[in-house]
Amino acid sequence: MTRPLRHYQRLLAPPEPDTAEFAYRRGGLLTLLACGIFVSAFTLLVQTGPDFSTADRLGLAVIIVKDVALTLWLWRRPRHFLAIGLTELLLQVVASVVRLHLTLHSPPTFNGLGGYAPWTTVTYLAAFLVLPTRPALGVSLAQFSGLMLVGLGFMLSPRSDPAMKAALGNTLLQTALVHATFIAFLTLQQRLLQHYVQALVGARHEATLAGQDALTGLPNRRQLNLWLRAPQPPLLSVVLFDLDHFKRVNDTYGHSVGDETLQHVAWVLRRTVRQHDRAGRWGGEEFLILVEGSAQDAALVADRVQGALRAAPYDPVGTVTISCGVAQAAPGETADTVLRRADEALYRAKRAGRDTVSVAA
Repeated sequence: MTRPLRHYQRLLAPPEPDTAEFAYRRGGLLTLLACGIFVSAFTLLVQTGPDFSTADRLGLAVIIVKDVALTLWLWRRPRHFLAIGLTELLLQVVASVVRLHLTLHSPPTFNGLGGYAPWTTVTYLAAFLVLPTRPALGVSLAQFSGLMLVGLGFMLSPRSDPAMKAALGNTLLQTALVHATFIAFLTLQQRLLQHYVQALVGARHEATLAGQDALTGLPNRRQLNLWLRAPQPPLLSVVLFDLDHFKRVNDTYGHSVGDETLQHVAWVLRRTVRQHDRAGRWGGEEFLILVEGSAQDAALVADRVQGALRAAPYDPVGTVTISCGVAQAAPGETADTVLRRADEALYRAKRAGRDTVSVAA
């Protein structure tokens, strides 16, 4: 059964732009193209003698123009990475196979397989930079198969020069082994790299989840405690608040609506707290904000959160109100002591009628 086009699009898809993997692959391809420009230009400048023909010079000039054009294209249009990479791969594969055919069927005034032969392995490097492992292996095997067919055709053809067969037999064999070694190594290296990247991403994801509240997506109590116990700015205050009558919400509307209400508060909190302050879920219906500033600054932050919640009622609950306790950390005061004072201020706010802010002395 024919596979849908989407399957092959996913198979060939490059990494997303603005990721480390994309930067690595694009940078690697730019480096290969730049090396191609340098090597071709250097060869044109230093190579002399009858073995270096006009066709060789023309071929190197074409390579320089091609590599310069692809380099500029990739530099100006990073999102065209896949199209540029496939263009380079197609040209390299065709050029390698055609050049080997011309070399083997040229008159017997030759020097081995020519100076170009070692550079045909660059195709494999480009393939594993441009494509995921399976498509890269496919492109590499396509070039390898083409080269081997040309070589076998030359060795088996009765029209091939016997002297060239004798001279090039071992060279062709060693070339085949070197190419096979390159392909095997790059395939293994790419698979190991993918396993390493997946493990790294997984570890980073787990580390993020360890410090993130599953329901609201805010930093959790563990992360907030880490921040509290890290070196602090000269002025640090905390705002500890909880939702007024939250038990009534769960009893009236059910726990699913209660969870959605907490998510709504988290949504408002993200859009209200200042960029350099940090907020998270302390536990249950309690939230904590770490404010860089005095108790008065923290009280203003608490007032702003209260106002934002009043301006954004949540159906079916309606307006969500909060009671806030504010405490400013004294020099040398422990995190537990600051939190205890903020908690005492929170309970004073509740006793004062809720939906208010109380600042610890």
